[in-house]
Amino acid sequence: MKFKKGKTYEALFLSDVHYGVYKKIKNHHHQDLFRVLNSFRKRGVRFRSLYLVGDILENWYFDSAARLRTSEKKFNKLFDRLDAICIEGGLKYFIVGNHDTTSFRMQLAPEIQDFLERRGYRIVERFESSEMVVIHGHQGQYNRFNWTVDIFIVRLLYWLALLVPGFFKKAESFYNRHLNGRDPTTYQERLKYYGRLNKITKQGDRVLISGHTHMFLHMPEIGVINTGDWVHSRTMVIQKGRTLIGLKMQTRKKWKKEFEHPLSRQ
Repeated sequence: MKFKKGKTYEALFLSDVHYGVYKKIKNHHHQDLFRVLNSFRKRGVRFRSLYLVGDILENWYFDSAARLRTSEKKFNKLFDRLDAICIEGGLKYFIVGNHDTTSFRMQLAPEIQDFLERRGYRIVERFESSEMVVIHGHQGQYNRFNWTVDIFIVRLLYWLALLVPGFFKKAESFYNRHLNGRDPTTYQERLKYYGRLNKITKQGDRVLISGHTHMFLHMPEIGVINTGDWVHSRTMVIQKGRTLIGLKMQTRKKWKKEFEHPLSRQ
């Protein structure tokens, strides 16, 4: 799929950028994302609504608020590009994910919240309409105990790796095997996981759009779409007319269409 010059689409859904994390700690494709957003801006591609579906920032490995205080320029580097592709007066939602905050109540740091609100973002835990519900998705996995334990382990691994730089790779490997390893991988695990989200959100016949697992996914039989990430898969979802389209980046101007889904479930 190619984006037409000057075309305005209904919505863009983007999740799991984990902006702020260093490449030596976790792999990411932030530069590719910048290239895509730059290309959209230059070609006049715009969106009426922008949904940031959680884990846009990285606040488990680092203190995002402290980094904002010392280098707002780095935050502007991402959000200037995002804001530029949203039409004037368009709706912009920042849906809080687990890595955006260390608060189980899903409260962003005051500095982060102020930064986003000044840019016109509506900060929510979920977005709901009569046709869709958008939520990050960690709610189907975490309770207060494993939330606290995971954050403690990540911070411990990070500080150990600061003392011994060669430990970074081992720390990431440990995290992926023992913490990320809880993400659903088999079909039955996915049914169970998204079944929990179905109950939490009272999804009903609406389309459920989430992130969190980093797995670009379309399960039309239960009305589920996962937006993937910009750590590994370089994926996003757009709304064109009444259709949700899942796209995987090949080049900044060329995208592979992975699926289409009607906004209203059949």
